[in-house]
Amino acid sequence: MAGREATLSEKSATTPDYQALYDTAPVAYFSVSPGGYIQMLNQYASELLGYERDALIGMSPLILYADTPSGREKAKAVLANAQSGTSVEKEELRMRRSDGTLLWVQLTVRPVKDEAGRIQRFQSIVTDITERKNAREKLRAAQSALEERVESRTAELRRVNEELRSEVAERRAIQEQQQRQLAAMDAAMAGMSIHEPDGTFRYANQAHATIYGYDAPDELIGRSWRILYEESEQAYIENAVFPVLEQGNKWSGELTGLRRDGSTFPAYLTLTPLDDGGLTCICEDITDRKEREQRLELYTRRLEVLRDIDQAILQAQSQEEIAQAAMERLQHLIPCSRSSVILINTEANEATVLARHSTAATELDSGTTYPLSDLHFSGEQLQEGAHLIEDIRTATQTPLIERLQHEGIRSFMTLPMQIDATVLGTVNLGAESPRCFTEQEQRIAKEVTDQLTIALRQAQLLDQVQQQTERLEQRVEERTKELESFTYSVSHDLRTPLRAVDGFSRMLLDAHSDQLDEEGQRLLGIVVESAQRMGQLIDDLLALSRLGSREMRAGSIDMEALVDDVISELKRAHPNRDIVFERAPLPDTCGDRSMVRQALTNLLSNAVKFTRGEAPARIHITHDPDAADPTYVVEDNGAGFDMNYADKLFGVFQRLHDEGSFEGTGVGLAIVERVVHRHGGRVWATGHVGKGATFSFSLPTETKLAT
Repeated sequence: MAGREATLSEKSATTPDYQALYDTAPVAYFSVSPGGYIQMLNQYASELLGYERDALIGMSPLILYADTPSGREKAKAVLANAQSGTSVEKEELRMRRSDGTLLWVQLTVRPVKDEAGRIQRFQSIVTDITERKNAREKLRAAQSALEERVESRTAELRRVNEELRSEVAERRAIQEQQQRQLAAMDAAMAGMSIHEPDGTFRYANQAHATIYGYDAPDELIGRSWRILYEESEQAYIENAVFPVLEQGNKWSGELTGLRRDGSTFPAYLTLTPLDDGGLTCICEDITDRKEREQRLELYTRRLEVLRDIDQAILQAQSQEEIAQAAMERLQHLIPCSRSSVILINTEANEATVLARHSTAATELDSGTTYPLSDLHFSGEQLQEGAHLIEDIRTATQTPLIERLQHEGIRSFMTLPMQIDATVLGTVNLGAESPRCFTEQEQRIAKEVTDQLTIALRQAQLLDQVQQQTERLEQRVEERTKELESFTYSVSHDLRTPLRAVDGFSRMLLDAHSDQLDEEGQRLLGIVVESAQRMGQLIDDLLALSRLGSREMRAGSIDMEALVDDVISELKRAHPNRDIVFERAPLPDTCGDRSMVRQALTNLLSNAVKFTRGEAPARIHITHDPDAADPTYVVEDNGAGFDMNYADKLFGVFQRLHDEGSFEGTGVGLAIVERVVHRHGGRVWATGHVGKGATFSFSLPTETKLAT
């Protein structure tokens, strides 16, 4: 006890030093009366919350907490526990600054009692953990952003001098204040120390001693700071840190500390010079933070490489290129001297090297094929998952193992590329050191293997689709040639007898009609008309069939000029009809001009035909300005049609009106649809019986030439 009093007496003689350390500590200190009112706070507390000191003296600390369950409500519970005599350790609460912004703090409250056990005051330590809280939440939620640097938590040193009221009262106040400060600093989690001008320890708290591996602060008092750093770090401090302090500036940064047992660790220090040539030191062991940063950096790098692999796979064209791209980039994540992809053909009982990447020469080059019996695993083992050989010298010797061992491989890992129960092949990694692959690297390899398996399977399916497409295209080409041959044959074989029927029927009417009665002449006229209609039908069918094989000659089309040309032709063909053609401005398009002309001719001829009973007949040609592709509209006031049968309009031989009312072969609209589809567009119609019809078709500007 006498020793403790002597120590306090010695500390009283250096009161300004302890005052400075108390005020510049990176935590907020509050002294609260038993009734729950603030008696005293340090400068950091004032700056942390944005209040003047005098404004908070005598106020309830509850006003400093946010009006939330984690703020004021929790603070009330903490105060109640403390007033019952119970210490509160490291509670996390939500506080509110004077400007309204919120922050997270860690609160420790300890009652200070007199000899009779009565509570004299509460000593509160408030640590700003907002950054730590935010970093923890970010790491837990996304694990995708780098941890924020620890901001400097040490406020600018200020000396506070108070006017002497009386020498005795001042000494008593300073002594009490020192005792509270020492108690607060001893309870702090951060390491705190005061150094003499020669660098020896004048004071150190328990946290400072613990951080550097010492049992108690007394083991540091009177000793030089040099015992806490290796020689190389001492030189750095003397050359880079001390010059900053000598200019009266504060220094903050990372150093490598030396523990008592000889181990080293990363530390973050804040050094502040004192007027007497000494300095204060606040230190923190940042080992955990460094490890988190390293893990986050590794995770970020892993995501970047995996994304790079994914992009390389997407750009590759063949299975070999896909596998090669993955193997070349995999070595950026896993330390291996060799990586390869092997495809397994169980029916042929052989394995083929699809791709490989190696830092040294190897006999197992791409394209190499060897029996499955040469492998070091069975199909059953692959079904169970990855196969790891930590030291190849202890493995069962197979031709492949012997070859790998001869080439200097010591560790070997095989991962199956498996979809459902089918093993497509394996991804293989080799290293020149035993026990080379960590669990994390095995997980990364498994992730890349799964990604590669899907890509290779998609490539295989694409190859199959392309092969099937080529076979279908060949069959279509063969059928097209057969159809063209058949069409020519039909054209030749049918036209010859039709010409004879038509010709002899006309000759019979011209030369011998006087020998036929009225009924005979009528029947012979039906024969002539039927032969002519049959000829027109053959012409239309030939035109429809040729559209499928005709080569497209795409170019820019002036639709206004083309429509005007067709209208002029129709007017000449129907000079006695009262027809009003109305053409609005039309956008240009791209396509085969002769084909588009044929489609327009059929649509406008259709409109002319079905407006026969109207006087005048009105045919309006316009376009849809809101359509994505150029879309043209032909509207008439003719017979129209029943929308219930609209799906039959564009079928071959489909007619919605009887042949006696409107002539035709039922092929014209089918030709229109074929032309529009060849141009990558579409055609549709709307109408009402007796109220006309509207036909619309689109022709994309960049024509998709259909085959």
